[in-house]
Amino acid sequence: MLISKFILMSTKDAEKFSWKDPRVQSSNDFEYAKLINKYYKKSSGTDLDKLNHFCKFVPRQTLSSFLVRNELFKLIQDVHGDIIEGGVFVGGGLAAFAQLSAIYEPYNHIRQIVGFDTFGGYPEFSDKDKTRFSPPHAKTGGLKADVLKDLEECFKLYDLNRPLGHIPRVELVKGVAEKTIPKYVKDNPHLVVAMLFLDFNLYSPTKAAIDNFLPRMPKGSVIAFDELSFKAFPGETLAVLDSIGLSNLRIKRFTHNPHISYAVLE
Repeated sequence: MLISKFILMSTKDAEKFSWKDPRVQSSNDFEYAKLINKYYKKSSGTDLDKLNHFCKFVPRQTLSSFLVRNELFKLIQDVHGDIIEGGVFVGGGLAAFAQLSAIYEPYNHIRQIVGFDTFGGYPEFSDKDKTRFSPPHAKTGGLKADVLKDLEECFKLYDLNRPLGHIPRVELVKGVAEKTIPKYVKDNPHLVVAMLFLDFNLYSPTKAAIDNFLPRMPKGSVIAFDELSFKAFPGETLAVLDSIGLSNLRIKRFTHNPHISYAVLE
C-alpha cells in the first residue's frame, strides 16, 4: 500500500511530495501521513507502549494488508514448504509472515521465510515495465531501501521472542533476482515452496521467480500477487502471462484489499 510509503517519510518530505500515484485517492492521504507522524511522536507512553496499542497509529490500509497475509498464511498452514517473498522493501510483509509462522506453528522449524531484494531500489527497467501510467519512482534505483542490517537486527530480536529461536527461520537474500533466485534453488536442492508472494513489480524478476519456484510448488500451495492487473506496473501481469498463462490460474481477491490477489495451485 502506498500509504505505508508515505508514513515512512519525514513530515518535511511528505509535504514536498506533490505527485499523485493512481493508488492515492485524495489529498487527505498526504494530510494523514503528516498528522499521524506528529501524533505518534507526541502520544503518551514509551515506544513499546505504543507498539502494544498499535491500532491507535497503524493506517487501516496497513492493517488490511496484514489481515490479507494472515488469510494467505492460513491457506498454506497445512502445506509443507517455505514462504518466499519477492520484493521485501523495508520488511513489513516479510516480518508479518514470520510472526504468523511463530504464532500458528511455533514448532515448525522446517518452514523458512525467505525474502529476495536488491535492497538498493529497482534494478533496470525493461520496455515491458514502462507505461504512461508509471509514477516518478518507477525508475532504476526507485524506492531504494537500504535496510539489510536493520532487518538482520529485527529478526535477531524476533528469534528471542519465539520457541525454537535458536533455529533461524528468516533468510534475506540480497541481489538482482534474476541471478540470486536460480543460485538459491541450485544451492537448496531440498527446496519446497508453499507460498510465493510476488511484489517485485517488474517483469524480469517476477518471471525469474515464477520460472524457478513454480516447479517447487505442490498442489495446494499459493502464489500471491501485489501488482497484478495494476496499470502503473504492467510487468507483473506480463510475467504471469508469459510464464503461466492467466487462464491457468483461478485468481481470487479479498474484499477489503484492492491490490493483493492470489491463486491456489490445483
